[in-house]
Amino acid sequence: MKRPPFDPNRARGDKFAEGLFDPTPVRRASEGEPIAPSDAPQVPSAPAPSTATSRPAPNEVTVGQFSQMITRTLEEGLRGNFRIKGEIANLSVRNHIYFTLKDAEAVLSCAMWSSDAARLNFRPREGDAVVATGKIGHYAPQGKTQLYVSRLEPQGMGDLQARFEALVKELRALGYFEDARKKPMPAMPRRVAVVTSATGAALQDVLKTARTRCPAVEILVVDVRVQGDGAASEVARALKALDRRRDELALDAVIVTRGGGSREDLWAFNERVVADAAFAMHIPLVAAIGHEVDTSIIELVADLRASTPTQAAMLLLPDLVELRARHERLGRDLRNAMRWSIQSRRDRLAALASRPELASPALRLSRERERTLALAARMRHALLGRASSRRATLDGLSERLRRVSPASRASAARASLDALGPRLSRAVLQRLAAESTTLAHLGRRLRSAGPEETIRRGYAVVTDANGQLVRTVGGIAAGDDLAIRVADGTIAARVAATRISESTEE
Repeated sequence: MKRPPFDPNRARGDKFAEGLFDPTPVRRASEGEPIAPSDAPQVPSAPAPSTATSRPAPNEVTVGQFSQMITRTLEEGLRGNFRIKGEIANLSVRNHIYFTLKDAEAVLSCAMWSSDAARLNFRPREGDAVVATGKIGHYAPQGKTQLYVSRLEPQGMGDLQARFEALVKELRALGYFEDARKKPMPAMPRRVAVVTSATGAALQDVLKTARTRCPAVEILVVDVRVQGDGAASEVARALKALDRRRDELALDAVIVTRGGGSREDLWAFNERVVADAAFAMHIPLVAAIGHEVDTSIIELVADLRASTPTQAAMLLLPDLVELRARHERLGRDLRNAMRWSIQSRRDRLAALASRPELASPALRLSRERERTLALAARMRHALLGRASSRRATLDGLSERLRRVSPASRASAARASLDALGPRLSRAVLQRLAAESTTLAHLGRRLRSAGPEETIRRGYAVVTDANGQLVRTVGGIAAGDDLAIRVADGTIAARVAATRISESTEE
């Protein structure tokens, strides 16, 4: 299918995402709204303020003074230690221990000093359910209200961690994480879809990396919720729509990403509906959710996991600088190899041409034929000369016979003829025998120099389909038809393969 023309507006993701799927409007969860646990001590509510006409103007205070007011209010309103149960998140262990205590309704920042942490009889882990005992306080330098934990007791695995591990176990049994089913990444992608929040920093990291590494790759942005209610269903619908329209959109791969956050912030990517959509994808999927230490279900199902959005783009998109360098290197190596190959074959051809034993058999045969014809002409000339000489002698004798009396001349001529006849016959026969011997000798030499004698000794003359002599394997290829002349006939053959001899002798 022909790729649609590149549209910058579609690449931004605004119009494209609107037409890709129709997400049902879902109310976003309010971010940062404090929710007091049901078992937390209640702080008496302040009296309702009076109307503006009877209320005195508030005093102006500094930030530090107001922080002190918050601290005093917390110390006076929430005195003593509290035992709060929840699940550990955002755990950071240094000399001191910092973490977030959370449940389904709220989160609470916690700090545990090293002197108290040294008394722990277990090692806290992300997702553990614990009971924290401590005092509430306000940390003015960061404007943070937090629980200063003096004692931490384990309760077992937290609800989110238990759900995560149960789903991992179920999907592993179904083969969702098998390496054999994971698709390879395209070597040269031309269009990539990015499923993420259009306002998040993760998208900017991907676009920046794409512009730096390979600006020719088109990026289609699909704007979805990445946390809160309805986020999992939006991500799943986006993946299904992209996979369904993969040919129409000419997609080569999909990136699903978002920035870091707590376990509950990333939980949309641990839902079964998202795992099923990722598993059913027919095009390669790259997942980069949270930070390097975070692991989500979609990352285990995806064909490739990246630790950050930037790394996802780097793993999927080729580096333009590296491609250019590789192209130049391959071109240089190819030119050098061609030069070496041509020069090597020229040297070999020159060496073969200088060998006398590789001279053309047809040329040698032509030279021997010319020599034989010259010898035959000389022999005919000698025989004609000898016959002419004998005829002249005979004519002289006949003239002498005419000068004498007819009877004596006839008698002398008859006697001379009788004497010369046998001599002439013997001379002619001797000459003919000598010339025949010479001719036979020359014929044997000619036959020994010709191809017929060589063929009788077990050799053969090979010609191609055009009747040309085959001297080297360089002139033929597999599948060519050949004619092989042997002592008693000609064999038709077809080349199956060729092999160049490594020896320096023919």
